[in-house]
Amino acid sequence: MTVPEHLSYEEAATLPCVAVTAWNALTGDGACLGTGHTVVVQGSGGVSLFALQFAKALGARVIATTSRPAKAARLRALGADEVVDYSATPDWAAEVRTLTGGRGADRIVDVAGLLHESIRAIALAGTIACVGFVGNASLPLDTGALFASGATVRTVAVGSRAQFTAMNAFIGTHGLRPVIDRVFPFDEAVDAYRHYAAGGPFGKVVVSHSHAPSGVGIPA
Repeated sequence: MTVPEHLSYEEAATLPCVAVTAWNALTGDGACLGTGHTVVVQGSGGVSLFALQFAKALGARVIATTSRPAKAARLRALGADEVVDYSATPDWAAEVRTLTGGRGADRIVDVAGLLHESIRAIALAGTIACVGFVGNASLPLDTGALFASGATVRTVAVGSRAQFTAMNAFIGTHGLRPVIDRVFPFDEAVDAYRHYAAGGPFGKVVVSHSHAPSGVGIPA
């Protein structure tokens, strides 16, 4: 599999899991996402940051959510058009409605299993890409609200080889770079996992295999 030429091995190591998951969440249903569409991404984890970059490169407007004000500026610098701080504005779904003039988002990349809120924030006939669940975040789904929204809830688990190939070509064409929070040498792998588990990283944490001739990165 060809790695985009402008990426380092550490950057390329972040692509096979979270990057292709984000690409699948945005494009895997064959929809033509682009100008005039609004995408919501949640937080600053690997999938969300890749989804932000991909959506912007596709021409969409991106609304990002975060619970840490310090990360808002970094999300904007990465391309987010709007950032909702849900520690200050807990009802982020209502804020998305406000920011879209009441219409809602065309696509939401839901990485936390907040489907009950995503349904409130989605536009009529929009798509919610359910990537996963965090802790006990899952709440009973309001089937009435889902029916009224006309939305599609699509589960996403990584992606296919064809999607990975298409994504790499897109990354190469647009010169995109993964967001890496920190690179640890292989002999500090335990520290890398502790750093990741602390919940503070912005982007991926990579362990660089010092014994590999090219410094192959292993994402934590």
